Amino acid sequence: MAKRGVKLDYAYCLGKVIGAQGIADKELVDLSAKVAQVHQRLGEQRQAGDLGFMDLPDQPAQLLETILEEAARLSSIADDLVVLGIGGSALGATAVDMALKGALRYAQPAGPGGMRLFVADNSDPRFFGSLLDRVDLERTAFAVISKSGSTAETMSQFLVVKELLERRLGKEETLRRLVFITDPAKGNLRLIAKEEPVPILSVPPNVGGRYSVLSPVGLLPLACAGHDIQALLAGAGAMAEACASPELEKNPAYMLAALNYGFYQRGRNVLVMMPYATDLFGLAQWFAQLWAESLGKAQSLDGSTVNLGQTPVAAVGATDQHSQLQLYMEGPQDKLIMFLTLGNYGRDLSIPDLYPRIDALSYLGGRSLAELVQAEARATAAALASQGRPSYSLRLPAIGPEVLGEVIYLLELATVMTGGLLNINPLDQPGVELSKKLSYGLMGRKGFEAEAKQMRSLDAGDQYLI
Repeated sequence: MAKRGVKLDYAYCLGKVIGAQGIADKELVDLSAKVAQVHQRLGEQRQAGDLGFMDLPDQPAQLLETILEEAARLSSIADDLVVLGIGGSALGATAVDMALKGALRYAQPAGPGGMRLFVADNSDPRFFGSLLDRVDLERTAFAVISKSGSTAETMSQFLVVKELLERRLGKEETLRRLVFITDPAKGNLRLIAKEEPVPILSVPPNVGGRYSVLSPVGLLPLACAGHDIQALLAGAGAMAEACASPELEKNPAYMLAALNYGFYQRGRNVLVMMPYATDLFGLAQWFAQLWAESLGKAQSLDGSTVNLGQTPVAAVGATDQHSQLQLYMEGPQDKLIMFLTLGNYGRDLSIPDLYPRIDALSYLGGRSLAELVQAEARATAAALASQGRPSYSLRLPAIGPEVLGEVIYLLELATVMTGGLLNINPLDQPGVELSKKLSYGLMGRKGFEAEAKQMRSLDAGDQYLI
């Protein structure tokens, strides 16, 4: 088992450090008791097979071999992989690929380091049309990811791509460039694959989309992109081992959950994730879905109307010190900040001492950009603390597949624990269904005539257009 490298620093959450706005020792004792109760429930849920994401670090060797073989097949015929997927089918792979290859990864052509990974996570025709214009269809493969096979955005893109490929390359060559990732037993992609020989990988039925990055949903695209998926899983396994204890002060995922729950109870209903690394911004976007969709719920487990949820905000340091920090420092006391810091950026640039007589510049001479951004992260957290504004930091030793696996598992488990503390179901998403059904009605899907009628009754037209 890999050694865990990610650490949680929660000093700036404590009352004895930041004053009255922090959490007191007695509150931690009370939270510890609540966490122990939820830990027992989670164990029962896992035993019942309801928490499939917790088993993903220990995937069967045969499944990993199948994923790597399919990645090798696609890599042999294509330079680019376009993922047709949205939400949980898209954000995880994007986050890991962006972290490991960098925010500027598309500026480089495909090479021996793996396929370029494009994720088409929007039905916006300007975006998707531009993507199709820019890739060489003869050297591009497409992974269609939808558990149900009825996701409107994904399946509409699939229909467009399939017709385009067949017109250009013919049916046989089109099918060679496709792979489906879907439910193991049912759904429209399964029906299509019965008639057309498209390779299929399965999404575990007990793993929801936003928890699926360590399943074939994320692993196949990442393997195609040349990333070490076994190291990613090893990192997740190391964090799983570190988070096995029911004791709050020995379990970083539970401590993170308890802090968020405790501050939410105090009215801090906004959670900002702010990595001090541009390449980790995709991780903040992935986390925003995980946190919002899991914890934003109308009903508690006992059926009471509660309308709970902490709004996630994706930011990046040091950039957003110059756009959002003013609000966090002096605005409403309703925010909690989660920093992600790096011990090693993997490269550095020295700052030359070109103007020794200008005090505002000379202090930078002889230092480095890594020193500067690390100092800014420390100073921002300290400045917030000085004003009684709580924060905690996930300290990452560097960016690598093992570390990312650790962070992913940590945040997923923390999300589920927070859901338990809030007494809501963090695994469903009933609130997104109505807009889907209304869209189906507008588009004329059979069986959704009532939704079309409802949409007409809700649509105010242009009468309030200025």
